[in-house]
Amino acid sequence: MWNYINIISAGGVITMSKNLEFYINLYTDGEMFFDILKAFIRDYKDSQWPHEIERSTFAKELFKKALDTFETGIKADENRIQEGFYTEKDLEILKEMKVRLGYWKKKYGELVG
Repeated sequence: MWNYINIISAGGVITMSKNLEFYINLYTDGEMFFDILKAFIRDYKDSQWPHEIERSTFAKELFKKALDTFETGIKADENRIQEGFYTEKDLEILKEMKVRLGYWKKKYGELVG
């Protein structure tokens, strides 16, 4: 969706709407995404500065949300496989995704645990 500005001249009202959502493909870019969050959380873990604590908390929440999204995607793929819709490559990808998820869940636990 494009950002747009709608000016209603009769009433003199200006309405602005912006679509500012940003997406990351966790299959193709997840390793780098999780690694950046891990480094940020680790580097600011013991900070006493309120703005750094806030940012670190946000990074932890983002990390957890991404893990949950990754797991939901794996479950959806498993359901499709159980329904018989898959190739051997799909099985390989699913196995790889499960390994990645396990690794990043472990790292998340180490960071927040």
